[in-house]
Amino acid sequence: MRAADHTARPGRLAWMDTDLWKQQVKQRAEDDGLARARSRVLEALLTAYAEGAIDAPVPVGSTFGTAERGGCRVYLDERVCERAETRWKIQEQARRGGDPGFGLLCEVLLREYAEGRVELRITAAPTGSTGSVAA
Repeated sequence: MRAADHTARPGRLAWMDTDLWKQQVKQRAEDDGLARARSRVLEALLTAYAEGAIDAPVPVGSTFGTAERGGCRVYLDERVCERAETRWKIQEQARRGGDPGFGLLCEVLLREYAEGRVELRITAAPTGSTGSVAA
C-alpha cells in the first residue's frame, strides 16, 4: 500500500477474529497476488455488500463467539464503511435483533473470501485520456 493511501483511507481498528485477518485472509490474498492489499480486499467486499452484490450470512452454529478477537488495523474509505454498516444494521436487526457490530460484518465477509466462497476480480477500463499512467 502506498503512503498516499493512508491519508485517503484512515486506519481503523476492526474488532474481529485475529487469526482470520492475520493468517487466513493474508494467505488467500497472497495466493491471489494481493499480499500487500488486504485492506483493499476488505474494502472491495464491503463495497459489494453495500451495493447488494453479495450477502453476509452469519452461519448457523458459527464460532463467532469463541474465536480470539482483537483489534485488526484496516485502511478503509469511510463512505464505504458507512454504506455497508447501514445495510448490515438493517439486515441483522431484521434477522436476529440487537445491534450487530461492524467487526462482525468484516469477519463474515472475510471468512467468505478466505474460504473461497467469494472471488475478487480486477477490471480495467480506459479513462478517455491518451497514454498510460502507472498506478
